[in-house]
Amino acid sequence: MAPRTLYRQPQAGGQGFARTKKVFGGPTVNFVAADVALNAQTAVMRVPRGFILQSIGGTTGDLDTGATLQASLGDAANPARFVAAAAFAQAAGAFTPTLAAGAAGYEFPDDTDILVTVTAAAAGLGPTPTVSILMEGYMK
Repeated sequence: MAPRTLYRQPQAGGQGFARTKKVFGGPTVNFVAADVALNAQTAVMRVPRGFILQSIGGTTGDLDTGATLQASLGDAANPARFVAAAAFAQAAGAFTPTLAAGAAGYEFPDDTDILVTVTAAAAGLGPTPTVSILMEGYMK
């Protein structure tokens, strides 16, 4: 099953001079119950070929009525490329994850959808199921 795409076009492209700071992601997206089910994949942004990741941050709402939701952040080739499975959006607040080994400095070889992959399902959809994830870096 293909991931559900939440980001809207146009996404900023790869224009810019070398080392021009770029931030991808941004608008707050709303998750639905199917997005917090086991093995669900949700595309939250697309980054261009040649983007080099430096950090990830953002904000989340409360996606889970319980305390069971675990998710990773990655791409189709490696669902945990950037953030390994961890408690995700258990309560509203800042999203400041620990990056997986090799994530900082990762250069995207192609235009890539960034996926939230659920590794442990939510007990139920929380009252404020919103996510705003930002990837900060530069173009090669």
